[in-house]
Amino acid sequence: MKVKLIYPSVAKEYKEGEVFFPELWFPILTFPILAAYTPGDVELEIIDEAIETIDFDAPVDLVGITAMTHSVSRAYQIAAEYRKRGVKTVMGGFHVTALPDETQERVDAVVVGEGEEVWPQVIEDFKKGCLKPRYTSPGLFDMTKYKPTRLDLLSRYLKPPDQYEPPYYPSLNIIEVSRGCPFKCSYCAVANFYGTKYRSRPLEDVLAEIRAQKLQSRMRYVSFSDDNLYGSKSYFRELLKGLKKLNMKWSAQMSLDVAKSPEILQMMVESGCQSVGFGIESVNQESIDSVAKFTNKVDQYDRLFDEVKKYNIRIFFGIIVGFDYDDESIFEKTYNWIKKHIDHILYINFHILTPFPGTPVYHRLLKENRIFDFNWRHYDTRNVVFTPRLMSAETLYKGYKWLTSELVATTNDNWKKWYTL
Repeated sequence: MKVKLIYPSVAKEYKEGEVFFPELWFPILTFPILAAYTPGDVELEIIDEAIETIDFDAPVDLVGITAMTHSVSRAYQIAAEYRKRGVKTVMGGFHVTALPDETQERVDAVVVGEGEEVWPQVIEDFKKGCLKPRYTSPGLFDMTKYKPTRLDLLSRYLKPPDQYEPPYYPSLNIIEVSRGCPFKCSYCAVANFYGTKYRSRPLEDVLAEIRAQKLQSRMRYVSFSDDNLYGSKSYFRELLKGLKKLNMKWSAQMSLDVAKSPEILQMMVESGCQSVGFGIESVNQESIDSVAKFTNKVDQYDRLFDEVKKYNIRIFFGIIVGFDYDDESIFEKTYNWIKKHIDHILYINFHILTPFPGTPVYHRLLKENRIFDFNWRHYDTRNVVFTPRLMSAETLYKGYKWLTSELVATTNDNWKKWYTL
């Protein structure tokens, strides 16, 4: 039995002359994780459409596709091409979990929630000719049952020249440690998919996987894919101790409150931390409070950033514009604050507030009749799809473009300089 697992490329939908942002900085773990739970008699192939063209006529028995909201339209096109050829399709991911009825009309089967526990059943049912239209995860996945990822299935993409990263960035080993976020920010789809309970893998399993990747690739750099590696302070301390023994350099995303502990920052440096990402989101406290990100205090940003800089840890972070308490002044305020720290910023991801299906923001704006664009391709945080409260949609888009043009080039230069040292 031959199965193809496909990452759709949103670039395939863009017309000639349109501008889109690069899709990949490093491998996505969805399918290498799922591959570990695939029966051994199945021949697996992972295809990343951002890198290679799909051969729809190549022999295959079953096709699996994953989709975020911004890529789901292309995912539907891919499914349609295979179904025209009589090939069964199954789809999962954030968007599918939020809107399973929509997806179920376009594929043969959908997977709602995390896939590790139901994927073997999907394969078994397909073999028996009784594929069900919907498979739902029985609950949050037990991370003690997590198996090492099958990054070997992406090895053809990772051989020099590395097709995932810019040439100045070191090849990455990608590790997932935990899932779930207790913060419940109303714009974020993570809690809807992974739940609000922080779940982590057994520490020794994580360290063993890092050791194995280090031996196989001879790389001494690891990137953690977690949304918040600092979700459990006690676990994080033990992880830092283990990383120090492995002599690895690493980067991760985590909550800004890690900067409140000089002891932890020192441990991070000693364990090889090179850069850390924070969800800053806004320099407007009213906006932060309006989306329930109660851990962020704008009046603490400068002090906490300065604390991180003392340890020579580079910073990357995300900024969102378009919250209900953002008016036209938010762009200049954001620009002025970033300029104070620009020399130490590795890169910034600027985003326009986007009401992703399933999130509280989506349900609220839908109820208020403020969403005017339901073209899912535009849900990439780089388009305005709703009516802002304190400015026009056009003003929001122009402000976002101005911030991007003024600051992204500078931070990209910082990125290049830092990783060529």
